Amino acid sequence: MEIAFHLGAHVTDEERLIRCLLRNRKVLAEEGIAVPGITRYRKLLRQSAAELGENAPDVAVGEALLDAILADEDFKGEPRRIVFSFESFLAFHPWAVQGHRLYPEAGLRANRLRKLFPQADVSFHMAIRDPATFLPALVAEIKADGDAQPLQPHDPAALRWSDTLADLVTQNPDCPLTVWSDEDSPLLWPEILRNVAGHGPDTVLEGVFEWYGSFVSPEGLAMLTRWLKERPPMTDLQRRKVLSAFLDKFALPEKMEVDAGPGGAVLGDAETGADIADGLSALHLEDMDLIAHMEGVTFLEP
Repeated sequence: MEIAFHLGAHVTDEERLIRCLLRNRKVLAEEGIAVPGITRYRKLLRQSAAELGENAPDVAVGEALLDAILADEDFKGEPRRIVFSFESFLAFHPWAVQGHRLYPEAGLRANRLRKLFPQADVSFHMAIRDPATFLPALVAEIKADGDAQPLQPHDPAALRWSDTLADLVTQNPDCPLTVWSDEDSPLLWPEILRNVAGHGPDTVLEGVFEWYGSFVSPEGLAMLTRWLKERPPMTDLQRRKVLSAFLDKFALPEKMEVDAGPGGAVLGDAETGADIADGLSALHLEDMDLIAHMEGVTFLEP
């Protein structure tokens, strides 16, 4: 059995991925893929992983967990793959950044999830985001939740996603890790869904392109949907070229721009914030080049 954990990160896909897969549970079930309802497992898996701690893996525990999670699922037989998604598997919002690290306990927490299911082939999947927009968006979300815990990275310029991913790989060497940049998601969305769910390349998922309606004109979305429907199948490369062309032509500039919002102060005042953001983005581009060549990491990119 395969178990795929979608680990977030925070303020990336905003639950679009799991909502799309849940919408397509029936067609995915035909391929042996189970997508349990999120209330069935999020709290249960986090608590079970914490209770397991440093104890040795126990196959019986994993089997009992899966029985409980899948008990009310309309699924015939044993699934070949199960998808779990939660942006807080590695940390809740206020603790996603501490000191000089992004998700400083990522490797440990992922390892405890992995140990819950020693009988399964476990894989991890995760989006990363430019710290220049990630930090303000995360702070804004923390404030929106009414959490008083401040997010205070000691040095934003020291934050590297490659450190987080190296920790994940080192502590989970038997678990494939797939990563993509949130900024590239519009060009890679069908591939991201397929990578997490594990469905076949010709499987048609309903509502895959509805997300584009939030940043593409209605005319453009209708044309894109019609174009892709009338011209299947496409290779991933062909689809990326089509999506790129449509985004260039129909994307709404005001929707594509990232608003730092009330969390922008984490990068400094209005005078210094822009320069700091530019510096973080430049460092992030260097970091992505390193990630693309990391052993044990599959980096999806256009």
